[in-house]
Order: sequence, then structure tokens, then C-alpha cells
Amino acid sequence: MSKKFITSDDQLRASSAEFWHTYYQSMKELHERRGRPIQAPLKDRNLGTTDSKHVTAFEKFWRVQLAAALKVDPSEVGPRSYKFRPHRSKSFDVCWPLTGEPKILISIKSMQNAYRNFTNRIEEAFGDSAVLRLYHLPAVFGFFFFMLDGTVARGIAEQGKPGTGDAKSGKGKGIAPYLDLIEEGGDFFQLTHVDEHRKEGMKQRKTKGRQNVITQSEKSLIDLVAEGPTKEGGIHYDAIAFTPTTIKRRKPDPRTVDDWAFDFSAVDKRLDFHPFIARLIDVAKFRGFI
Repeated sequence: MSKKFITSDDQLRASSAEFWHTYYQSMKELHERRGRPIQAPLKDRNLGTTDSKHVTAFEKFWRVQLAAALKVDPSEVGPRSYKFRPHRSKSFDVCWPLTGEPKILISIKSMQNAYRNFTNRIEEAFGDSAVLRLYHLPAVFGFFFFMLDGTVARGIAEQGKPGTGDAKSGKGKGIAPYLDLIEEGGDFFQLTHVDEHRKEGMKQRKTKGRQNVITQSEKSLIDLVAEGPTKEGGIHYDAIAFTPTTIKRRKPDPRTVDDWAFDFSAVDKRLDFHPFIARLIDVAKFRGFI
């Protein structure tokens, strides 16, 4: 495999900082607009993610990375909607070139908290690849998946009382909040009043058999990645970058991108993000696109 183009930790950390800070501020502003005190658990996350402004950080990042690897102007790489048939088209986050037949495509997904929906995310990944091959598009196809790594994702976070209800029984309405910080996948900006939401008798975290979605995602993605370059595109992605990421605050009340620290969790080498672009370039050369 070519080692001419490697994405560094620092490069992806900078993009992750932009991604996370945008997401965090969006959630906090939504929380405040709804008149909820900072000590209360976060609700209605989906209302703050519908515009997906945070995801654009990764879209821009991989466009720049691909353009640099191809040694083309960044304006030649970007988002694109491709029409397979008059009745069927699909949008891609990263495409090169922007006219004619696509040669390299990248799909970008992220997951910050809704781990109960992670199966749907994996199914979407299968579906995206299947669409290309159903319509016989030979383009090299890569998949980047950012996942917030923390106590909730690992299945070890404590869950509190659901909604408002009988404080004694702990019964209530709605989804029970995870009693951890938002950067752990939990539902709190701070934990000063977390005991108010704890189920009676619960003093320690326990898993209750919840799944570790990081390991589950890794296994599923390995099933989806091609073992090596092929002359024709198959149902497998030509390269996958899976980046479960731990995020820690440097200040009690983070206000800028510099107030966060990021570390990438170890994954199977087949899913390592460092040679992600190099793998795509290798396959493109193998298919005669470059």
C-alpha cells in the first residue's frame, strides 16, 4: 500500500475540535433557549442536530485531504449529487471529479449519543455501498465514521430515572437520562445535581448487560471493508476509517475549541484512519482512474 499520503493525528484532532465544539455549543444553546437550567439533563438532541452544521467539519476536512493526495486544487473536490437513472440519484459528501463519471467518493457519518440507533447507521452504510453497485458505478468508495467513545458507548454508564414521575419508585415518562457528561455520551453539561436523577439505591455504575457499541460497530465495519484492491467495485467499501474518539474538557466550562482534548481509540488496522486516503488512491490507481 502507498505510504505517500498519511493523515496525522493532529490534523484530524483539529477537525474533531471544530466538529465537537460546534455540536456542544448547539446543544447548550438549545438547552438554554428552552429555559432549562444547566444542571438539568439534556433533552431533544435531535432538534439541535437537524442542520448538521457540525458534520460539515469532517466533510471539509476529507475534501482537503483528498485534494492534497491527488495534487489537485481543493475546488475540484466537493459534494455532489449523482443521477444513476432519471428516477434515482444520490448525494455524496466528497466526490472527485465534480463533472463526468465520479472516480473517488467518500460517505461521512457521525454518532454523538443516539447509540440506540447505531444499528440503523450500520444498515445505512450497507445501503450506501449497495446503491453504487446496483447501478454499476465503478467509483472507488470510502466510508468515514466518527463515533463518540465514552461510558455510554461502552455500555457502562448509569441510567437515571425516566422523565418526571414518582420519585420514590423512579418511574416516569420519557427516556431515562444517562448520568454522565455530554462528552461521555451522557445527558449532562455538569454533574452537580446528578443525584437528583439517580434511581433510589443506585450508587455505583453498572452495565445491566448493555452492549458495547464501539466493538459492535468495529466488527460490522470489518465485514464491510474490502480485503484489498479489486478491478471492479463490489459491495464492500474500498476503504473505511472508523474513529471512536474520547473527548475531555480542559476547563470546567468549555467555551472554545481549545478547551477540549481529543484522543482516538485503537481500532483494527483495517479501519485505521491514517492511511484512509492512501488506500482510496491505491484502488483508484489499480482501476486505472489515476
